[in-house]
Amino acid sequence: MKRQTPIIEALQLHTDKNPFSFHVPGHKNGEVWPDSLKAFEKILLFDQTELEGLDDLHDPEGAIAESQALCASYYGSKETSYLVGGSTSGNLAMVYGICDEDDLVFVQRNSHKSIINGLELARTKAVFLDPIYDPYTNHPVGITVDILEEALLQYPRAKALILTYPNYWGVALDQCGVIAHAKAAGLYVLVDEAHGAHFRLGEADCSTPPSALSLGADVVVQSTHKMLPALTMGAWMHFSEKIQEEGKAQIKRALAMIQSSSPSYLLLASLDAAQDFLRVDGARAYKEALKSRDLFVEWLKNHQLIEVIENEDGLYQKDPLKVTIRTKDDRTGGWLLSRLREAGIWAEMADDHSVLLVLGLGDTVTTMYKRFEKLDWQRHKKDRFFSTKEGVAQPVSELIDMKKMNHASECVPLEAAVGRKAASAIVPYPPGVPLLIEGERVTPEHIQQIKCLLQNNSKFQGQQPDKGLRVQMPGDET
Repeated sequence: MKRQTPIIEALQLHTDKNPFSFHVPGHKNGEVWPDSLKAFEKILLFDQTELEGLDDLHDPEGAIAESQALCASYYGSKETSYLVGGSTSGNLAMVYGICDEDDLVFVQRNSHKSIINGLELARTKAVFLDPIYDPYTNHPVGITVDILEEALLQYPRAKALILTYPNYWGVALDQCGVIAHAKAAGLYVLVDEAHGAHFRLGEADCSTPPSALSLGADVVVQSTHKMLPALTMGAWMHFSEKIQEEGKAQIKRALAMIQSSSPSYLLLASLDAAQDFLRVDGARAYKEALKSRDLFVEWLKNHQLIEVIENEDGLYQKDPLKVTIRTKDDRTGGWLLSRLREAGIWAEMADDHSVLLVLGLGDTVTTMYKRFEKLDWQRHKKDRFFSTKEGVAQPVSELIDMKKMNHASECVPLEAAVGRKAASAIVPYPPGVPLLIEGERVTPEHIQQIKCLLQNNSKFQGQQPDKGLRVQMPGDET
């Protein structure tokens, strides 16, 4: 297949002219640059702005438009928009673009905080749908048709369904029926598929979950930087063939509001390279990755102290490039994560029980085996296993007004917060899924989960619950 990288080619054509800069950015094609960042100098000629011939992300007609069209053709979407603010910017834009003030939206409970922030910006009303959980790992894997039907019976005027697919660990429940049911009910289906940009490579042989786009979703946001060879903050948004033009136009308007008016051409070049990689090298690289992964997993299975967690019962679909491991004894995921790091192995994240290893496309792991032999297994005291979930909810939550309100609030001890409405979110990170949402009523289950996370030394973004929870004053709760 022919290589086509229109953005990179336009940048190269510009630099070949040996241009003199009387424009931003201030490093002047690398002429002004601190010695402390000398290693960056070679890429600075590609750090340009919206000059003639380089197109404009917010009104693309040239190289950017051509590159986006190549990407859309590969994925089978009606149109693809490049994102330079990560999936966060795409999630914010699709929610803000589709949802109007006081619209009622169904939201999968383990959604990323960017979805919650989008709901707040749009000033919607939200009903959270609890996903089912894998009983072995306690990870959320997706919602069911029954839960969606129950929600529709209670709230028949809902406008949209927002799904997270797959979960952070690369595992998903088949959502074909859920998406079909939502579309039949007249709902927009918006999907945060941040971890699934490479699913297109495995759709033919069913070795990955199918992309939500192929299942009929209206808008799908993917992080290229998570699983494809692209720079951090690179992402793209796909619009389905069936989405209404008005909805698409509103989302694109929101993108222009949320994304920088001076987008990074380094990121745009990275996205251009990623679409070319998928089209030309993707199949080969994915085949190499599967072979490498199988050898790696087989080696891990023979390890005396490490266990590979797999969904052998076939209930869920799983990304083969996400490998979840745990110890065969009572040591926690946090303990194993620390030991791996000491051996020079930097994993993606850990929870109470396990550690997530994220593989890349191509052969990226066969040189790592010996590092596992350096693990220090002696430094250990008996650990406790905790049982935490990404959010605690009823199957269909109460209606929560997502508008930002200036409620009076107070900080109270954890147990005293039960029955009160949260005044700020509690967000363990990673994965960035709020355990408690602002405006959500605190339950004993929330407190139990927070205590477990604190005992496991989990990190939180924003409010730190070790000193209590901030809740709305009784007179302000409605």
